[in-house]
Amino acid sequence: MGEDLLEDLGSFDARDEPQRATTHPTADYPETDPMKPAICLSLFVASASPSFADQSLGVSSIHLTDETQNRPLALTVWYPGYGGTQENVGANAVFTGVIAGRDASLTEERLPVVLLSHGGLRSAEDSGAWLTAALARAGYLAVEINAPRPGMAINAVAEIWHRPNDVSRALDAILSDPDWSEHIDQDHISVVGFALGATAALALGGGEFELQTFVQPCNGTAGGPDCAWYQAQNVGLGSVDRDELAEPRRDSRISSIVAISPEYLDVFSGGLSSIDIPTMFVALGRDNTAHTSPQPNSFSQAMFPDATMADGFQICTPAGPAILADGGGDPALCGLSSEARQRMHRAIVDEIVIFLGEKSRK
Repeated sequence: MGEDLLEDLGSFDARDEPQRATTHPTADYPETDPMKPAICLSLFVASASPSFADQSLGVSSIHLTDETQNRPLALTVWYPGYGGTQENVGANAVFTGVIAGRDASLTEERLPVVLLSHGGLRSAEDSGAWLTAALARAGYLAVEINAPRPGMAINAVAEIWHRPNDVSRALDAILSDPDWSEHIDQDHISVVGFALGATAALALGGGEFELQTFVQPCNGTAGGPDCAWYQAQNVGLGSVDRDELAEPRRDSRISSIVAISPEYLDVFSGGLSSIDIPTMFVALGRDNTAHTSPQPNSFSQAMFPDATMADGFQICTPAGPAILADGGGDPALCGLSSEARQRMHRAIVDEIVIFLGEKSRK
């Protein structure tokens, strides 16, 4: 158990307005903006508690098969709802989950959609439940896309182009599903990604990969945080399918993106200048810069210098740190405390909700 969770951390060791950069210096995140919706914050606090039996949050599942690529996807759909059977989603021995009503009834007729690609080549299913649940509470139909773990490093090289494809497949499924399609506001479809999922979000927004940069020897920059894993299995990034990597992944149905500490920023050709939809970067940590080259002035930024990449995961259980340590993992994945992790989650969600709300009004 601990070894698997150590592997989960192994992947981490708006064109019409001026750029906005927001910096959050501490995890305490003092409230300074009077426009931030206080009700969203209070609802998020309620959903973050694993013991809170929520009667206003629904969750459902969709399973997709792909015979041509042998790549099944599990979609976890979160939404404002009532009723259903209460279930603790995303919980395991190390991480708490979020309680919601399984197959609850929708309380809204039409909802904007957010598709979440949570990063990490080996992340556990529903690792982003804290974020999708909070977005559902804020009035979104939030869909977390769970892809199969690649297992071997040789299979993981393809994830850089698989992940954006997964998001488009998920969107196809939601829009064609009669139970969901009539409730979707197709003018407001967004993607939120974390780590490798954020890389996918940027590709879906129009970012194009530079092949020669990606296939450079794994050196901690071009190879991203999984370099040691690739090297241990004697796998080079040059084994990637070059035709697939060169294929544009832009999905015109997507109207805005949020990229939380994306990986492989250096491999985007043109410094992301080809992205033509509203984009917000969220940087977790002092060494995790939001960008590496000049970008359009419309790109927004939210920086959390006291955060770490581990803050992209759920809150840990009381036993979580000890389980990680016993299994050879790093207890730092759990952060300083559950309260600090919850405050950081609240701060991140707040920025995302504000950004998405601003873009939906334009």
